[in-house]
Amino acid sequence: MVRNVIMVVMAVLLTLAWAGMVMAKEYPWPTGKKFAYDCVKNGGCDLDITSLTEQPYLFIGKSHFQSNNNVVNIADDGPKISPNDMIGVWGDLTNDQFKFEPHCGPRECTNFEWTEKLDTMLRSHGTDDGREIFLNKEFKKQMLDASYSKFFRHSVPISYYLQKGNLDKLKNGMLEGAKGDWIKILEADKYLYKSSNAKDFQLYGNALNWFYPTIIPLIESHIVLQRNNAYTKEEYELVHNWLEKRVWALEQGPMDGLLSSRWKWRPFFESGNHETIYKKVAYLLWGIADQNEDYFTAGLNGFKDFHNTIRKNGSLRGEHKSGSGENYGINSGNKVAQGLIVMSVVLHNQGYDIQKDFPGIERLVKYSAKLYDKPKIGGGNNNIRFMTNDPNRYNTVGWMYLYDTVFDTDHAKEVPYEARGMWMFGIADAGALNSN
Repeated sequence: MVRNVIMVVMAVLLTLAWAGMVMAKEYPWPTGKKFAYDCVKNGGCDLDITSLTEQPYLFIGKSHFQSNNNVVNIADDGPKISPNDMIGVWGDLTNDQFKFEPHCGPRECTNFEWTEKLDTMLRSHGTDDGREIFLNKEFKKQMLDASYSKFFRHSVPISYYLQKGNLDKLKNGMLEGAKGDWIKILEADKYLYKSSNAKDFQLYGNALNWFYPTIIPLIESHIVLQRNNAYTKEEYELVHNWLEKRVWALEQGPMDGLLSSRWKWRPFFESGNHETIYKKVAYLLWGIADQNEDYFTAGLNGFKDFHNTIRKNGSLRGEHKSGSGENYGINSGNKVAQGLIVMSVVLHNQGYDIQKDFPGIERLVKYSAKLYDKPKIGGGNNNIRFMTNDPNRYNTVGWMYLYDTVFDTDHAKEVPYEARGMWMFGIADAGALNSN
């Protein structure tokens, strides 16, 4: 009897201890108004990436918005899933030299170099809408225009080398990045931001937003180089250890650490949208590059949950909305489509049956093909620049060519070749791809 009581007590204590660890682990990110105001007034909140020593607690938010906006983390839901192979976006894709037309100058395509000026700190930048609230005038003087950083200066040559199969030059660029230990500091915002009736502190959100065009193709490069046995043991360890810390730096919690007076300066998260898709892509790829089940599971869970936001007609619940709004519409929906199709291709290469198990992806492609052919009014962001001969590099229609090539469909429209690039994902011209 006494023994049974002791065992029960011990079980209760272990359960409480476990629950305590879970609760403590659930919110390991900075929070509170005092923290936000101290960062904006006094600085000192930049993240030294080189000092990171362990894999962070991962966060992937649910893709369905909840009215109370309580943080719901699905990163480690269900059993841990390991990647099946060292294979990412490129898989068995090959380049058709006769169709290949990278929209970049000769030096831009091949200038995979690292510099003190641009690669020491990932800058947060300012906005141009007049909503910044500076509490320290010195920080306002230090703000940089976003064009200063040239966000795609690495993703363009990386994509070019990947598509041309020039792994020697690709490896050399990776090695130089690792030897210089580049990308050392993640800058925190130095201002509050006025949004609707709230004040926000975006912490690392702005800096991370413009890090994804670099980190995603870097991870894909690392996968391709490993797959082709391009590294020596020493080269692999140098690059891998360097890249690992940069991936760890991506994890800053819900909304990349954004705090808002609207939510009493507590962590919160948004539904699946164009601001949350890239983290899922990066985590899925790093799960492969590192053969890491924590990251792969987080990315896979994010993909599955995002897939569930695709309506029966193929539209995205979080982006293709009617009415007014700044952050959804055709333009934003296309950014999400890019990410989802890239993840579909990666999972297809890992042996998943996308068309059978994730039929919403095909519906999304069909919906988008019709929508782009006859754009409808609705939402506040129906700019279709991504289909023109002057697209933004982070938003193109190249994913439709990629989907057609991999899944043997015919949804892509004839658009200017400039809109076929997918620099953010390591593809210079999706219209020139063949699948073996």
